[in-house]
Amino acid sequence: MTDEELKSLVASLAEGSKETERQFQQLREAMDKRSKEIDLTIKKVDRQIDKVAKQMGGINENIGYHAEQFFQNAFEDNKVFGGIEYDDIILNMGYKSKTEKVEFDIVLENGNSVALIEIKNRIHPDFVKKLAEERIDKFRKYFPMYKGYDIYLGIAGFSFSEEVLKEAKKYGVGIIRQVGESIEIDATGLVAYH
Repeated sequence: MTDEELKSLVASLAEGSKETERQFQQLREAMDKRSKEIDLTIKKVDRQIDKVAKQMGGINENIGYHAEQFFQNAFEDNKVFGGIEYDDIILNMGYKSKTEKVEFDIVLENGNSVALIEIKNRIHPDFVKKLAEERIDKFRKYFPMYKGYDIYLGIAGFSFSEEVLKEAKKYGVGIIRQVGESIEIDATGLVAYH
């Protein structure tokens, strides 16, 4: 190869290298632009998801409020749970401190017995265990005026899974369901917690 051919080859390679560098730069710019477009799309989708989540939360909150109102009204009209008549009903009985907060949707009492009834739109089987093992202890701790009372537990809701029903039976927790405009109470195996 002559010097002239070598110089021509080097010049050609240098020109090709510049062209390749220019193409890489165009590719980088196109990728940066596409990346920014994707980021904007993701942010837009995130905002839409947040909006839907808020709407769903509002719907769930409304259903929960409806369930609470329905069952509270039913027990205000008829203060009987598990075959036991109660004199008083306390709605949304709560305790709050800097470190702890607990609330019971319905508390029925008659001088020697208390029924704690929790109302849920959707009940998870773990909630039954938590009610029987943890929440009842909190009730005893924060409401010592009921010391010595028999405590009965109930869960009210519009529908129950088989797992929830099985856990309720296991812990002796009554099930309260909506039937038309009234309620049905299954207190089979109801346990008095002391």
